[in-house]
Amino acid sequence: MSADHNELEQKLVDFLAILYSRINWGKMHTSKNAHDIFNHRVRAAARRENLYAFASKLCNYFGLQSLPEEAQVVLDEIRPHQYWILNTLSTEHIPFCVRAIMKAKQIKSERLQEKKKIENVENSLFNKLEVQND
Repeated sequence: MSADHNELEQKLVDFLAILYSRINWGKMHTSKNAHDIFNHRVRAAARRENLYAFASKLCNYFGLQSLPEEAQVVLDEIRPHQYWILNTLSTEHIPFCVRAIMKAKQIKSERLQEKKKIENVENSLFNKLEVQND
């Protein structure tokens, strides 16, 4: 597998991870597993005629009214390979979705860690100001 092919696959995973992380799973009223729902809807959307139609349908499936800007950037980068992507996702959707879900969870974890760091710094600064004001 070439470096270009690996990069394309990673960008596809990045795109799916961005979308997965934007889905409001709390609004999904179903007894099915979120991962299964995502897998099935990615495969179904992959039947569209082009990559933009795929993205639009995937957003519609999950109630996303617009495509996140960072997802649009990735989508534009991978668009020249849209037919390979759509064909691949129609048959290999599960591994790509699992990789995307793992990446979305990693991103969420990193965001939470960053938020905690910021809160710790803010609390530290607030405590120092309180001591100075005493």
